[in-house]
Amino acid sequence: MKTHSVTGALLILGLSTGVLLAPEAHAQNRSERDAIRRVEDLSLAFEQASRVIAPSVVYITARPRPGAERRPSARGQGSGVIVRADGHILTNYHVVENAGRIEVTLANGRRYNAKVVGTDRETDLAVLWIDTDSELRPATFGDSDDIAVGQWVLAVGNPFGLENTVTAGIISAKGRPAMGLATFGNFIQTDAAINPGNSGGPLVNLKGEILGINNAIKTENGGYMGIGFAIPGNMARSVLESLLEHGEVHRGWLGITMSTEPLGPDEAARTGFDGQGVLIMDVSDGSPAQEAGLREGDIIIGVAGKVVTNSNALQNAVARRSPGTRIDMTIFREGRDRRMPVLLGERPSAEELRLARLGAVASEELGLTVLALTPRIARTLDLQAKRGVVVIRVVPDGFADGVGIQVNDLIIALDHQLIEDLDDFVQVTDDFDSDTPVHIQLKRGRATFSVEVE
Repeated sequence: MKTHSVTGALLILGLSTGVLLAPEAHAQNRSERDAIRRVEDLSLAFEQASRVIAPSVVYITARPRPGAERRPSARGQGSGVIVRADGHILTNYHVVENAGRIEVTLANGRRYNAKVVGTDRETDLAVLWIDTDSELRPATFGDSDDIAVGQWVLAVGNPFGLENTVTAGIISAKGRPAMGLATFGNFIQTDAAINPGNSGGPLVNLKGEILGINNAIKTENGGYMGIGFAIPGNMARSVLESLLEHGEVHRGWLGITMSTEPLGPDEAARTGFDGQGVLIMDVSDGSPAQEAGLREGDIIIGVAGKVVTNSNALQNAVARRSPGTRIDMTIFREGRDRRMPVLLGERPSAEELRLARLGAVASEELGLTVLALTPRIARTLDLQAKRGVVVIRVVPDGFADGVGIQVNDLIIALDHQLIEDLDDFVQVTDDFDSDTPVHIQLKRGRATFSVEVE
């Protein structure tokens, strides 16, 4: 009788225990199923994004012109992305640099000869065009200003000639500097595998939208090491539109010298500003910045409603907008934020900016650009002189070109007035009478001679 009672108690206890464990087991199974479902959903998102972008990605081979020099970064093989249904393709400049013949292979295997529509070395971008009756599927651009570190992305291209390769990763960082890759930085960093041959292909979000154009990798062995860089899609789109409309890139310009370093404790203490922004070091005379009222010491913290954290972001935010665009800038001055509308000018060419940094002066009337003579330049050019200005650029078919003035000539007199330095040159050329011949005395090496410009 007692045995039966114990057995019954044990049976009852077992049943009770079974009833208590069942919800935990179900909860655990449900949690596992939910976890698997989330992973499967992510996998499906990768698949969907790959299907969306794959028809727009092309394989590019470029054969150099005979005798043409190519940069070490110029590969001759790479990727591109169709951005217009009429056959326009976006890629890297270094993929097609100095190419004599360019062949594009579509995702369906069809091959076409491509024509270069325009290039922009400052961003390492190029636009190609193929003439085809085939139906093309252009990719769409996402908003690269709204990306977030940790966001999933796919890199699509043709690494090592392996066509239609898709790799996945995340956005590792934003706003990386140019690092010698181009004039304009603000690169997107990703750990999605990018290898030789991926250059020019798209970096896309899980909707298959272009967030960047894959450009370079940081490596010690020539291959993937988990650090790749892409040109921001918004910049690429602005370059594309400018090249298609004008055949060259017209960029917005402020006309300031800005600090490239983050604001330090000294600036924070002096200005009372504790945050991220870009310090204005100087404002050029007559520049859009000066006309808008920007001043040395202002801290730019926003452009068109977007936060500006560093000089790369500011430079790109301005440069990717067209000249004549009016934008609102947020600055910090005298302890408070201020909103300043600015009408952007047109950014000078890279050569003009280089000459300006050297302190060069151009004369449109004479059709030349000059630089102050220094002892180092005098030694280099074998000039027995301590005064004058050196010609560093001659405009083709201009007045100077017409009378035989050459680069490296030394101007020592204008209109019978001695030229000691750039100030003398500017003063004399400002007083030019276009109806009167101009007498110019020059030195070329150790020879001295004169010419007249009419």
